[in-house]
Amino acid sequence: MYSDMNHKTKMSLLVAVFTAALTGLFTTVQFASAGVQGTDEMATATSAKPIPLKEAKLNIEHNAKDKDTGFQGFLDSEGWKEMTITGPDGKVLEFEAEGKLGRLGMTELFFETVEPENAYVPIPKLLKTLPAGKYKFEGIAIENGKVLGKTAGAALLTHKIPRGPELLTPAEDKVVSPDKDLLMSWKPVKKALDGSAVKIIAYQLIIEKDEEPQPNMIGKFGLSMYLPPEVTSMSIPKKFLEPGTDYEWEVLAIEESGNQTLMSSSFSTSD
Repeated sequence: MYSDMNHKTKMSLLVAVFTAALTGLFTTVQFASAGVQGTDEMATATSAKPIPLKEAKLNIEHNAKDKDTGFQGFLDSEGWKEMTITGPDGKVLEFEAEGKLGRLGMTELFFETVEPENAYVPIPKLLKTLPAGKYKFEGIAIENGKVLGKTAGAALLTHKIPRGPELLTPAEDKVVSPDKDLLMSWKPVKKALDGSAVKIIAYQLIIEKDEEPQPNMIGKFGLSMYLPPEVTSMSIPKKFLEPGTDYEWEVLAIEESGNQTLMSSSFSTSD
């Protein structure tokens, strides 16, 4: 998901699917290709002190408008060939980069699961797939075909999911003037889905043209910005708006563990 719109600021490889029964284990994913390192190199990978990952994240994203929910993960490293993610209940996901690119090595990786509708897979059932707790990211570090040892990191997953922001202006499907600055605003989020208090650390505002992306470009024309939790409005300069154009916009409320909930809407500009 990351939302109905493509707003990943770092785009890598999109992977991971639920098993049909949502038993709690993800299907192993392998990237196209080839080659396992020699015995000496593999021994180095298992004996050396792990190289810390630059980042390791695992979180939940809920769509308050479409009422669906999924898991997302991200890692960043100097280079890796294999990566295993293990949680409180054991291994949940495994990646292996092979072939020419595999020998070169991977660095970043973003993945997300499918997002079943809550009507078919209620959130409590979904959360049983990945229990709250610490998840270990462990793999083989590689750079330009040379195994450097192990690489490792950890991410904390919680089940606290914020409520979606209530979008205020512009109203859904409103036609606005492209000759004036446009005020985007929403109500602050103070509660989680279960009614408990929640600490929001940021909002993300995304505005995109409602059109198919350019075939060779990742993402659509638009803007995305992260805002402090005390900011619940933003004036968009008229230079950003084009006459006679449909736009989609959304706001994500991001909770302190990284879990986030989005609400989306749309507006158009007059000719």
